[in-house]
Amino acid sequence: MLARMLPSKLKCMRLLTGSLVFLLTATAAFPAKKVVSPSTSASNDQIDVVATIFMTEEEVAQKIGADPGKGIVLLQVRVIPKTDAPVQLSPDDFILLAHDDGERSKPFDPAQIAGQGAMVVTAATAKTKQTSGFGGFGGMVGGGSGSSPGNSKPTTLSTKMDPKSQGNERLLEALQAKQFPQKESVQPVEGYLYFPLDGKHKLKNLAVLYRGQAGTLNLEFQH
Repeated sequence: MLARMLPSKLKCMRLLTGSLVFLLTATAAFPAKKVVSPSTSASNDQIDVVATIFMTEEEVAQKIGADPGKGIVLLQVRVIPKTDAPVQLSPDDFILLAHDDGERSKPFDPAQIAGQGAMVVTAATAKTKQTSGFGGFGGMVGGGSGSSPGNSKPTTLSTKMDPKSQGNERLLEALQAKQFPQKESVQPVEGYLYFPLDGKHKLKNLAVLYRGQAGTLNLEFQH
């Protein structure tokens, strides 16, 4: 009886071993698919950086509590120092990079978005034009062409100054209250960064670059 059972058990073991080898081979041949997420992170010996991006006008307005208009994306950033030495941090430590065309943007200061004077963003297609104004000095929204779902015609964003604008005090206060601060700290620091970006870019093609006192880090949204 025992002699008859042994060949069956050996056969089952060989089948299981063969299945395991096949699964391991298949996993190696087909690597895991990359994930595109609005949240990303990176770290080195000195800091951890965690960032979440909000790209639609509705999302940005909800986070700020006021609508800054078109052409602005919001990056919520948290920097966590990892040593006892204080780290100098600033909004200018961060750059928004678009891989598809190489466009690099520094964050706007709140006064550039909602201060006196005006930066008017114009979105135009072959037959339509929409404008939205927000106060500011300097700073350029990256223009370009692209298309959105259901609209096959190219869309272009351009900017110009309107010195007659008196700014938006409510928006300015909201932007300043939540802006990522410039400070030296050994404690976690968190806040918002406001970047110029036209609507043609997809999340998978974007990255945040940290270039500050604590070194260099690249935070990809496709990982």
